[in-house]
Amino acid sequence: VYAVRSGPILIENLTRQLGLGNCNNLVTYNPQEDFLKLIMCGDGTALGFRFGIPLYGTWVWNLKDHIDRKFMDLFDVKNLPVLTKEDGKDDGNDCYSNSYDTSQYDAVVEKPPQLDAEHAGKLLLRTDDDVDFQAAWNVLRDMMFDD
Repeated sequence: VYAVRSGPILIENLTRQLGLGNCNNLVTYNPQEDFLKLIMCGDGTALGFRFGIPLYGTWVWNLKDHIDRKFMDLFDVKNLPVLTKEDGKDDGNDCYSNSYDTSQYDAVVEKPPQLDAEHAGKLLLRTDDDVDFQAAWNVLRDMMFDD
């Protein structure tokens, strides 16, 4: 997760250091304090941990797969940002704008109604194959925004 979220800032800083403009002002990376930890088990299930809650099952694998695929889609050529000069000049003496938006990692297209605490907790602790990973992901996001 740290690598994923620091990636756009690393690209921006490398771009600046490699001479695409004479800008020495590097962008500061401030890592998040906590994050969702997911690891695939190799059998179609995965283990996870967030907010002190252990997660396990096929739904965790589906969640990790979904997150990984969404991340890789960001590198499709049609999704890459266009670097533009901050002041619009093309004189080689200014910085490029920090056009890498990291908010897409947490973006929610359509937010369903929030589950009550009891049902949310029961959903996250389930390990059966019938768990909707999107519903569980929404619970984790709700918890993240309440954090």
